[in-house]
Amino acid sequence: MGTLDLHMHSTASDGSLAPDELVRFCVHECGVRTMALTDHDTVAGVEEAARAAAREGIVFVPGIEISTRYAGKTIHIVGLGINPHHEELLTVTTRMCSERDSRAVRMAARFAELGIDGMLEEAMTFSARESNLSRLHFAKALMKRGIVKNQQEAFDKFLGEGKAAYVGAPWGPVSSAVELIHKARGIAVIAHPGRYKFDADWQLDALVEGFRECGGEGIEVVSGSQSPEFTERALRYARTYGLAVSAGSDFHSLSGTRPRPGAQGELPQGYTSVLKLLGLAKA
Repeated sequence: MGTLDLHMHSTASDGSLAPDELVRFCVHECGVRTMALTDHDTVAGVEEAARAAAREGIVFVPGIEISTRYAGKTIHIVGLGINPHHEELLTVTTRMCSERDSRAVRMAARFAELGIDGMLEEAMTFSARESNLSRLHFAKALMKRGIVKNQQEAFDKFLGEGKAAYVGAPWGPVSSAVELIHKARGIAVIAHPGRYKFDADWQLDALVEGFRECGGEGIEVVSGSQSPEFTERALRYARTYGLAVSAGSDFHSLSGTRPRPGAQGELPQGYTSVLKLLGLAKA
């Protein structure tokens, strides 16, 4: 299938490239031949990306990244091969985007309490849509003002869980995201498991086990959002729970610290890949 990337973001959520621009960038600058668009809690960019991928002659997988909560942490579940027109999927994600916007208002109020005014308006200048405002948009606003040097500092000081401007969102359980993805005829993949920091190590084991028990099919064993050293543990999860393997850069923008599309590394050999579940490969 050539170089692949099954986890990326566009301006439909918190990426910096429009869906069609992202496709062209993947093809002409990065050599990606199989890609998925997995914006946060929305499929608003899928049709535009699919049309661009068809023009470029590459394989496109319609996707989404759904926010959930587990053990007090935000956990992301990627849906691959979904029907972006599924009525319940659209209803749920429209509500989630509205909840993101309500959270943004409360985050701006937190910043105001810290003496940093006008953050809602500033963050909105970095969003191409009227809804689905995210913490990354606030991070970009902080960078523009020179309050932080980069996105990681913004999360470490203000936006990360437990930090001064953090506001939690009412996301549902992992099982609900898996069920919704299945209703939309997709397969569920647990995103970047190495990124989740729990108080106890066994909680990650329990997360992956619970994900499999509720019908989850895949796991990102190679990700731009987790260290290469985590790959072996992710592969152990794949073997233990019979999960298909996936890979993605989690690319948002060139100003971020994550790799370019496709540069996260290829899928390890000898494992069932999500491409097989999607009917796109033999292994």
